[in-house]
Amino acid sequence: MMSRFTLENYFQLHDGKVIDFRLRVQKDQNNQYSFYIHPQGIDGETWDFKVIGNFLECTTSTSENLDSLLADGETLENLDKNVLFLLIKQVAHKINELETVSTSQRDQLFKRVEALEQFQRECETAQEYERDRS
Repeated sequence: MMSRFTLENYFQLHDGKVIDFRLRVQKDQNNQYSFYIHPQGIDGETWDFKVIGNFLECTTSTSENLDSLLADGETLENLDKNVLFLLIKQVAHKINELETVSTSQRDQLFKRVEALEQFQRECETAQEYERDRS
């Protein structure tokens, strides 16, 4: 899943706490650029971005982003409503993914139980047949 967190969200996370950042750029064998950014000289969040033309894709996992953005109440107060709305959508999407996986696993489990019950009935029938034949 592509993360929709932006560089602006990252700066909002650090607003009022730091003004200098360290940026490390990397270029892969396909000449595609990526970078990570970190507050310079202090503890803070590091986010990774892939450069696609004039656009950025945040490649830091959603859970890492959520952990960093939900670190404390002060951070939440400083974020704008669009960022909070984005966080809520990300959490809702993740919950939906987990529910889908859970439903799928439950369906598989029910099918296995049904197959085992059918096998047990067949075994019992075979045993009864053998007893009757004896």
